[in-house]
Amino acid sequence: MRTPNGLPTASRLQLALTCPASQVLPVVDSEWSSGEAGREKHTALAWRIVGPSAMPEALSADTVAWLEALDDATLEPLRGARSEVAYAIDTETGAARLLGYDLGRRYEQNSVEFAGSADYVRVDADAVTVVDLKTGMSETPHPARNAQLRFLALAAARVAGVASARVGLLLAPEGQTARWQWATLDAFGLEEVALELLRLAERIGYARRDVASGKPPRLTVGEHCGYCPARHGCPARVAMVKRMAGEPEAVAMDLKAMLTPESASLALARWRAAKKAVDEVGAALHAYAKESPISLGDGRVWGPRTTTREVIDADKAWPVLVAKY
Repeated sequence: MRTPNGLPTASRLQLALTCPASQVLPVVDSEWSSGEAGREKHTALAWRIVGPSAMPEALSADTVAWLEALDDATLEPLRGARSEVAYAIDTETGAARLLGYDLGRRYEQNSVEFAGSADYVRVDADAVTVVDLKTGMSETPHPARNAQLRFLALAAARVAGVASARVGLLLAPEGQTARWQWATLDAFGLEEVALELLRLAERIGYARRDVASGKPPRLTVGEHCGYCPARHGCPARVAMVKRMAGEPEAVAMDLKAMLTPESASLALARWRAAKKAVDEVGAALHAYAKESPISLGDGRVWGPRTTTREVIDADKAWPVLVAKY
């Protein structure tokens, strides 16, 4: 567990805008099971668009099939683009800078900079095109509302010296037809992003000062909590789980009381967050009980057990049943 310093990277901007305090609490970095397969697909597509003449070695059969399913017409917007382009924006001066290419998310950013990498960037005479590739099934905000893409669009436009950006999501889950989502940010839209980042930096600063002075920061509970790296020690989540453990009926009554047209959506978000938190506790209890069965205090023990049962061998039973019936 570590405590973040400075400002979040682009991939965490969506979470930061929802709950700025999530960026100042101790975090546990997680590796999702789909991460390795996704990285391989990114590498394969980069080879096809901008890479060397030879295909990368040791690509899995699934990745090769996925790459071959992407036709040239789908990939046309990426022609002439560079891959893995990293940028930073200084929230004090507003200046943007190019950090480099293929940095592997290893950014040299100072404490007042946002930084991040675009999967693909193409620079034209009067605009930039910024693209993010998504190979998984998880929901992703539309480019017009995608905080990561909006930040990268602003950074790329300022570095290139242009006043317009086109942002796109290439949604290409395995087994599905790839499709595009697009949005355009003009000069006014880019300035809106700059103001949004400035306000976010201020809100993160307020939360950091609260934590440093021993005060609980202002927290936002919702579905986003399930993917927050600070969720394990988040005061709001811990308090919610404790209350559910001690007063489950009171929690249920509070949520039911929120079932009005004005607050039903908030009640739904809180219920989903609570359910996610309790499910995580349940998974931890199951893992613990596998190693150390838990005594229930009434003579029973909760944990794995070995059972035996008789089974019928279908291959042997079939000829007997045929002969008899």
